[in-house]
Amino acid sequence: MYTLSFRTSRSKYFRKGLDMAIGLGGTWDGKTMILNIPDSKLLGAYKVLLPLFEIVDNWSSLKATYNGKEVEPYRFILVMHFIRQCAGVRKKDRFHCWLNLEEKGWGCKRISNIMFGLSGNGEYRMNEKYWYNFGHFNENNEWIIDRESLYRRLSSFAEEKGLTLCPYFRIGEVNRAVERLPSSILPDDISFRLFYEEDYYKGKKVRVPVNIRHIGTTDPQTRIISEYNLAAIKPINFDKYRKKRTEPVSGIFWNRFSRN
Repeated sequence: MYTLSFRTSRSKYFRKGLDMAIGLGGTWDGKTMILNIPDSKLLGAYKVLLPLFEIVDNWSSLKATYNGKEVEPYRFILVMHFIRQCAGVRKKDRFHCWLNLEEKGWGCKRISNIMFGLSGNGEYRMNEKYWYNFGHFNENNEWIIDRESLYRRLSSFAEEKGLTLCPYFRIGEVNRAVERLPSSILPDDISFRLFYEEDYYKGKKVRVPVNIRHIGTTDPQTRIISEYNLAAIKPINFDKYRKKRTEPVSGIFWNRFSRN
């Protein structure tokens, strides 16, 4: 459910905007206008609401929610319009939702909060940009992919952005894409490397490994999923970090080292 609301405005067009909202099914209690649009009507709501937005979009009291969470009023409806157009293309082209002609990706190209295909040289700061960022180090020096957390983040994004309203969206495709990913990765400085953050220990600045980064290749996705050879990778010695677990600050070191 999408809910649009606004309060009394000093705008000379207030009465026009109010009457238009009431005409669309809104309710007015003398202070607040509330217009509810069910999910079944959202993909076609853009053309209906556009004349209203041309009047009320700049009003400071204008608010909107989708399933109880605040959204940008006009932008959300515009995205619904884009999803409708996207579905129209998909009706004629069954590969339209794929990442490219050879890879499905997440099964929906509008899932953009976490990147499936790897690009560039892995030089970035945020630890939730790519699928492999979701994980933790185990006692065997492997980086374990947290598929459950990754799937939750992807599915929540799809729900919050209204992508599930697309008639071609299938949450099962997202789940299958997550299951196809490697279960673990060892940073070998060939395909992946360690990513460090600076911290302080006993007054000294130290570098602590907290995540991993991919190393650019001509076809990194194929190499990582199809040709990754764990047996050929030398173990990483993290003992210098693990031994601090008995120190007073060990929780800081190891929690940061192991965090998702």
